[in-house]
Amino acid sequence: MNEYNTTMKKITYLLFLLIFFSCKHDFEKPYWNTNIVSPIAFTNLNLDDLKLDSTITIDTASDNRISIIYQSNLQDLLIDSNLNLNQISTTKNVKLESINFSDKIISYDVSLGDLITSSGLSFFYPNDSFRIIPYINGVLQETVPIDANEIFQSMTLSEGFLDLLIVNNLPTDISNLELLLRNEGETQDIASVSIPYLNSGETFNLTEELNNQTIFGNLEIEILNADLVGTGTQEVLIQYEDALNTQIKIRDIVLLEGIAVFPSQEIFNEDTVVAFDIGDIKLSRVEVEQGGVEVIGVSTIQDTLKIEYTIPYATLNGQEFTFLFNLPPAPAGESITVSKVFDFSGYEIDLRGQYGDTVNTLYTYSRGWIDSSGIVTEISLEDSIYNTITVQNIIPSKAWGHIGSDTISGSELIDINLFDNINGSFDLEELEVNLSTKNFLGAGGTLTINKIESISENQLLELESNYINNPIEIERAYESQINQIDFSELVLDFNENNSNIDNLIELKPISIQLDYNVITNGNDEAGFAYKGKGLQTDLEFKIPLFLTLSDFMLSDTSDFNIIIPSEIQDGSFNLIAENGYPLNAFIEIILLDENNNLIEELVGNQELNAGEINKDGIVTEKKLSQIKIPFNNRDNINNAKKIGFKVTFNTQPNNQNIEFYSHYSIDLKLVANFNYEIIE
Repeated sequence: MNEYNTTMKKITYLLFLLIFFSCKHDFEKPYWNTNIVSPIAFTNLNLDDLKLDSTITIDTASDNRISIIYQSNLQDLLIDSNLNLNQISTTKNVKLESINFSDKIISYDVSLGDLITSSGLSFFYPNDSFRIIPYINGVLQETVPIDANEIFQSMTLSEGFLDLLIVNNLPTDISNLELLLRNEGETQDIASVSIPYLNSGETFNLTEELNNQTIFGNLEIEILNADLVGTGTQEVLIQYEDALNTQIKIRDIVLLEGIAVFPSQEIFNEDTVVAFDIGDIKLSRVEVEQGGVEVIGVSTIQDTLKIEYTIPYATLNGQEFTFLFNLPPAPAGESITVSKVFDFSGYEIDLRGQYGDTVNTLYTYSRGWIDSSGIVTEISLEDSIYNTITVQNIIPSKAWGHIGSDTISGSELIDINLFDNINGSFDLEELEVNLSTKNFLGAGGTLTINKIESISENQLLELESNYINNPIEIERAYESQINQIDFSELVLDFNENNSNIDNLIELKPISIQLDYNVITNGNDEAGFAYKGKGLQTDLEFKIPLFLTLSDFMLSDTSDFNIIIPSEIQDGSFNLIAENGYPLNAFIEIILLDENNNLIEELVGNQELNAGEINKDGIVTEKKLSQIKIPFNNRDNINNAKKIGFKVTFNTQPNNQNIEFYSHYSIDLKLVANFNYEIIE
């Protein structure tokens, strides 16, 4: 197109020069009659014009003889979708059947100093003095508040015990000690104690059951009476810190509900085994390309719940798969939900279970616990944790184990475009066709070809061969140490001695029908499968161009854009052809519009001379032919946007066998001859 534009510019410039320098005065009656010759289209046709796409190559031997090689992938049979691990979920619904509260200890002391001061005797009984303590009746009568709100505000217990410990560390015995323990403002006593006599240095113990009782954080001890027995005539050391020590211990609590500080504790700790149902496939290990774990946690507990989920035998770079997430405190009387997804991509998962003695099994470990926040919250045995863990659809990039047996039946219609530019018929010699099956699976198999059928525009023909309808074993593949596949290959060669393959190809098929069965046998526990790698079947034709031809055609189409002005009186085209093929050729030249519709046939089936050949029948020199083409319709030429060349070879009726070589080609050049005349 660039050469054409350059040529037209030269013609325009030449016309300008002729007109400018040939101007005469009016009385000289100027007259111009100029012949302009210019090439307007070029092409070189050779066997490269048969290369339609990447499936077709031209193979040149050392002696430049040519074979056309056509390759087509018939089918990739993959079984990796069968190895996908289906989505599976496990749910934990844990109720607070028990809340492990630690023992609660509340202490209250009545010191000797308090007793002396409240009796107004501190002047007579100074600290660190020796005195005789007299008998005093009703020395202690008071109600003492006990604040346990930092631990709990209220607790309703289904079970529990209250231990009351009273130690007399006063220097005198005590008698008639009576006291009550109750919730502040309540009349119902939690515990009632009556001690007739408690020697100095002696300890009193009492245990009360707290079943079905409610204890408030505001407690009170009411001391109804306490008498000091006195020391008689014996002086004793007065030390104000000596005291009557009282300790209340609430233990072994089984809480129904309450308002308290939720204690730190483990809520659940469980092993879970997840088994995938994938038929007769028994996988010991997979490498994950895609998939993950989704966790949905729902809690009504008003404290932070921590959950850890571990798959000990799922590793990435040597690290096991573990994730930790928190469920924040739930609002009072409500629940809170947290959902998170953790990516599994790149992990290698051992599917042999916790003890390595099974298959298709994912062993997991999960636990949930609370680190106490120290905040008083509502607690109830109705509180629960609803925890769902979903192993999402796992797509392995690699899988190992028994990959199972499978029967794959298929019927494939494969389009063949090798012969799109070859018109007529031909006879093939030394045709080579092979059907190769590469097995990338760590499992053997059996291939049965039920039918191979050639389909042309008007004829069907089935392949006849011993390979048809006979099962053929396919060896398994193996893995190399660098995690690569050493595939096995089954190659079936078809030729004119073992089949009618040449007849099938000579039909110039537009498609080939392939019907087959493949049975895989993956019962070897050392089997494997990689995603995207299965059984790959390819068809290859190698057609030596040693042919008997009938209307064998090469063609080319190029842009064409010429405007012939009205000043041109007449003209013609001249086709200059140099044929480098050892055959006479017949050429057609047509004009087309922008939509490839025929406008005019410039040349119809004009013969071109064959090239000069030596004694071996090899072309040594191209042969020149010239054809003059008058143009009769200026509008057709002006409207044309493309020009097409078709060259047809024919060895019929002599039935010659012709060899083609890589240097063979035919050169075509179209030259315009214009007679440009101006008279003033």
